[in-house]
Amino acid sequence: MGTPNTKNKDSAESLTKGLKSRHVTMLAVGGVIGAGFFLGAGSTINTAGPAVIFSYLFGGLITFLVMVLLTEMAVSTPVAGSFQKYAEMSLGPLPGFLTGWTYWLAFLIGPASESIAAGTFLNVWFPQVPIWVFALVVATLMTVVNLIGVKFFGELEFWLSLVKVVALALFIIAGCVVLFGVAPVKDVSFSNLVSNGGFAPAGFGGVVSAMMIVMFSFGGTEAIGTAAEESEHPDRDLPKALRSTLIRILVLFVLSIFVLVCVLPWQKAGVSSSPFVDATRILAGPAAANVMNFVVLIAALSCIDAGIYATSRMMFSMSRDGFFPKVFAKTSEKSKAPVNAILVSCVMLFIGAILYYFFEDFAYTWLASVSGFGFMFAWLMICLSQPRMREIAIKRDGVLKWKAPGGRPLQIAAVVLILGIYVGQLFSESGRDTLIAGVIWLIIATTYYFVIGKKSYEKTGNWSGTPEI
Repeated sequence: MGTPNTKNKDSAESLTKGLKSRHVTMLAVGGVIGAGFFLGAGSTINTAGPAVIFSYLFGGLITFLVMVLLTEMAVSTPVAGSFQKYAEMSLGPLPGFLTGWTYWLAFLIGPASESIAAGTFLNVWFPQVPIWVFALVVATLMTVVNLIGVKFFGELEFWLSLVKVVALALFIIAGCVVLFGVAPVKDVSFSNLVSNGGFAPAGFGGVVSAMMIVMFSFGGTEAIGTAAEESEHPDRDLPKALRSTLIRILVLFVLSIFVLVCVLPWQKAGVSSSPFVDATRILAGPAAANVMNFVVLIAALSCIDAGIYATSRMMFSMSRDGFFPKVFAKTSEKSKAPVNAILVSCVMLFIGAILYYFFEDFAYTWLASVSGFGFMFAWLMICLSQPRMREIAIKRDGVLKWKAPGGRPLQIAAVVLILGIYVGQLFSESGRDTLIAGVIWLIIATTYYFVIGKKSYEKTGNWSGTPEI
């Protein structure tokens, strides 16, 4: 098989190269450090107790392995569809379609849950306004932002993500100042790690059960792959973004969770408010808690922003190949943004608000879990695609522009770890429900492929037998 021929495309099906290195880096950070972390951490802590630290460490390890493999492929073959195209090229049209559509669904559902979270954070200040109303307002705002164009999107995402990174760093510093006795606060100590039922009150099963929400928190890092076609220098920017993103995410995620479970007794963590806001209130009082609530609101908006970007580009790429109607492959003459794909991707934000109106008690957690399933499926396809994509790149270019360290053992380890998380979900009721929902989706997607998608794909003749990019 060759690579998809993207030369000689109509200008209406081309994206502008408007993302700089700092934009690509912060896009990956923005796609990760959102409400899935700031709000979802409450659910994971409640499930696993202080041992949730190991859930995030484990999730960080998998993230590292997958992103290394993806970076190698994205540098060699920078296309908008990224890993959807890689799965198509290496595993076949059906795996490529399932990868793209499942990731599209996951990142559609993710921002929907983030819009609910944004409404939850705003409700702290304006309790008289229903959360679902705020979610609708956020959905409208984010739709407008993404329609303006990629340069505006990249700049906005850079500053939104920077606020999150700085805030988490300050939270870690403040927590350490208290924990090490420089400015002690009553009931805040390392003893919270082992009190109230012990370090792992739910045992190893709790650590595994928390993994799907944890992986939802890490989901979004792969957005650097979808930005490859719009990056000015993908061979330089993507490896740089990989290194800086992984360091920031691992340090910020793991250290902040460690400080969080030392400050806030694990039974008090939930999803009615951000545990980071509750912990900040303990550390520094109500005023600081309000500042943190503003930060987690910014985090949710940033993650929604990144999510719409990633899903619209995935839909654009799949439409360009015929899996979706060609109307979604059209771009605005002025902004070069895939307007129709963006509008469709934004619809789910409004659906999220409606779901919360009818199912307030479980809407956020369920949406986050199903989204986590989709991210994990996309990550599995990334790992399975890498060996064949390496062969294609070497045959085409003679050499890899950037080589993933570790080789085949790293790829095998990533596949085994991801499959292990899926198997682990069988041992919890919520995990089984998530798997059932995911399998149902894959059946629906496969049916669509054979009834509609395959014929449309073959009709476009968009597959080139020559490895051209």
